[in-house]
Amino acid sequence: MKTIAHPLFIVLALIYASYYSLKQTDLVFPVLISSYLADLLSIFLVNTFTLWCIRKIKNRPSLELPPILVLFSVVMFSVFFEFILPQKSSLYIYDPWDILCYAISGVAYIFWRRK
Repeated sequence: MKTIAHPLFIVLALIYASYYSLKQTDLVFPVLISSYLADLLSIFLVNTFTLWCIRKIKNRPSLELPPILVLFSVVMFSVFFEFILPQKSSLYIYDPWDILCYAISGVAYIFWRRK
């Protein structure tokens, strides 16, 4: 199955790029979008791009990330963005709903990549 050329990835990446670009302006987003959209897309987009890179490096076009690695990415994002960074910088705050968003994104990725 395609990775970064897949229509779903392209649409989600365009949504994220549009959101990020508009966030640099003075446009005010609804709270749910400004708080959780990036988190909902993060694991899905990062794992898809990671899979594409690994496939290129290993020259294995049918390689898939095992669910345990997707779970690992959810845990790593959660620990880094919700526990470590909030202790280091006031720009980051702990939000348990972000962890749920990472988990939803990971589950969506796993279901999307199932054969």
